[in-house]
Amino acid sequence: MPMLEPYLRSARRRVSNPAHLIRSVFQLSIAQGLTWIGGAALAILLPRFLGDVNLGKYTFAFAITTLIGLGADLGLATYLTREVARDNKAASRITTAVLLIRVPLSLLAGAIAIVSAYLLGYDELTRSVLYVLSLNILVVSVSGVVFGALQGLHRMKVLAVTNVLNKLGYAGLAAALLFGGAGPFELAMGYLTVGVLTLAIGTVVMLKRIKLTLNLDRRLYWTLLVGGAPFFVWQAALLVYGQIDMVLLSFLTSDAVIGWYAAAYRIVMIPVFVPTIIVTVIFPALSAAREALEFNMLARRAVHAAGIVTIPMALGIMLLPDKIIQLLGYPETFSHSSLPLMLLAPHLPVAAIDVMIGCVLNTRDKQRHWALTGVAAAALNPLLNVVAIPITQQMFGNGAIGAAAITTVTELFMMAVGLRLLPAGVLNRATLIDLLRMLGAGLAMAGVVFLTRELPIVVPIVLGALVYLGSCLLLRAVSLGELNQVRLHLVQRQASAIG
Repeated sequence: MPMLEPYLRSARRRVSNPAHLIRSVFQLSIAQGLTWIGGAALAILLPRFLGDVNLGKYTFAFAITTLIGLGADLGLATYLTREVARDNKAASRITTAVLLIRVPLSLLAGAIAIVSAYLLGYDELTRSVLYVLSLNILVVSVSGVVFGALQGLHRMKVLAVTNVLNKLGYAGLAAALLFGGAGPFELAMGYLTVGVLTLAIGTVVMLKRIKLTLNLDRRLYWTLLVGGAPFFVWQAALLVYGQIDMVLLSFLTSDAVIGWYAAAYRIVMIPVFVPTIIVTVIFPALSAAREALEFNMLARRAVHAAGIVTIPMALGIMLLPDKIIQLLGYPETFSHSSLPLMLLAPHLPVAAIDVMIGCVLNTRDKQRHWALTGVAAAALNPLLNVVAIPITQQMFGNGAIGAAAITTVTELFMMAVGLRLLPAGVLNRATLIDLLRMLGAGLAMAGVVFLTRELPIVVPIVLGALVYLGSCLLLRAVSLGELNQVRLHLVQRQASAIG
């Protein structure tokens, strides 16, 4: 992100060069902007064309196959990225070994998902979607290896392009299918098809830089399993925590309620490109940083960039949930998504900062502690949900309200623990002051948005953005010097492109 860019110049050791990191940020920013279009299109189209019941079935099928697919993960993709970033010469051996582990496991997980779909008595439509997404487990597993290796090699342009092709390609295909009268099954087939195509592109690029070899030491497999275990525990806990609410909603409520929650969640996840850009670039940079000074500066600016963008987004969503749903043209039944959307919005900046905390811990070999935090969150979330969902379902006829509230509470729990786990000196008092200044600017923005919320939605959005920027400058959450550095770099890039 722009606020991160000037500080990436410090990452000099074992990263290609500072200019490369800056280019990476902008390449990913452009790519994520395009994928944002795809995500926004799906957030608009899926509820409008599928309705709450079919959206619930589609979302549940994704949730259950994602959970079963955990068996093929083992945390190896993240471990691969870190080790390749630390030693490019080891890329061939590690990548080959990870593939040889993950492919058989993903085939087994897919088979389990297919059998489960047949035996558990779901309706015919849900079963058909589950069958297709069971095949997608293999695609996701292999993609994790291919793109994890490319990220470790800091090939951000490839990641950016394939990410755009994946998200925009699926959004375009989904739009065509929906306008043609397609349902969840056809959408699942489209998702699988696009995933296979982007994997093929990534594989071709990877094989030009990494020559796979079968000359492997058996001890390497044990090293990989042990090294990836903390990442796996964390990723498994994160996925359980992120998907279990859908499964619990299916048991405790109805497909329509799942659809209300899924619509709210899709809206609030649209801005997730912000932490995605930052962590994709910062993870290998932090892994390669040797000196504490440069490491701490990178980490602080990552948190700063995440906060300054996501805080106003969250406040805007909280103040305009009904307006957003109306703007997107959802059917009337999705009015039930307004309160869940409002409760999910604070989760956005908290989760963005949590991602940065996790990145720091993983690159400083504290992944076991962070993994245990994820385990605690994965246990806490369903325990609270089995109470909150039935209560809100009984009181409001909408269990999605309880699920949304618990999601935000769980994220706050993870932040509290993560801050205690950070090495001393990574984040400091200045970081807290910066975040408080951003929050103050956000509150000034919120006042303007609240006073103008009954006007056409473009009015509170534009006025709120202007007030937020002005307040950030006034409160020194961002400086004119930092903005000028970004402007100068953009001008230089434009001049280079013309020349």
